[in-house]
Order: sequence, then structure tokens, then C-alpha cells
Amino acid sequence: MVNLTNSVPLSKLTKAVNYDNRSLKMKALLDSQENWEVVENGHVEPKNNTNWANAQMTVLQKSCRKDKATLYILYQDMNEFDFEKIENAITSKEAWDILDV
Repeated sequence: MVNLTNSVPLSKLTKAVNYDNRSLKMKALLDSQENWEVVENGHVEPKNNTNWANAQMTVLQKSCRKDKATLYILYQDMNEFDFEKIENAITSKEAWDILDV
């Protein structure tokens, strides 16, 4: 998997953009990074993981990394107005839902 957050510059979204096209492009981009599923399904931090096996913790950590990477990609795509809408989002799904794209 290519590390998109460091290797490919993302253009900023402007107000004159076609939101349908933008949504399709962002979905394709996130899917190419194997991150679309975290937007679609969401990422939930468990309240208590003290008795989890190593394999379960590994899956949780991978999901968390995917969610944060996806949120970062969404941040990079935003103009100032849209960024202010999602700046307090905790997960990428929450940000995506706020944007309603």
C-alpha cells in the first residue's frame, strides 16, 4: 500500500467544486488506500480492552491507524470553511457524515 499521506499532494477543495465528483474521487482515493471501510463502518474505541489478546489489540491498533490516516486525508482535502465544520470530528466517519458528501 502506498503511503498517500506523505507521497501524493492533495489539492484543496474549493467552493466551486462539483461535490458529486469530489465525493466519488475521495471514495476512490480512500478505497485505493484500503481505508474506505473505516469511513463506511466507522471506528469505535472500546471502553475496556484490558483482557484482550495480542491479536485483538493488533486489529484495534490497525483500525485506529486507518481511521486517523483517513481523517488526515479528509483534512487535507478541505478548504477553510469545510475544515471548520469537521475540525472537532473524532473519527473519519463522523467527519464524512458532517460533510454529507
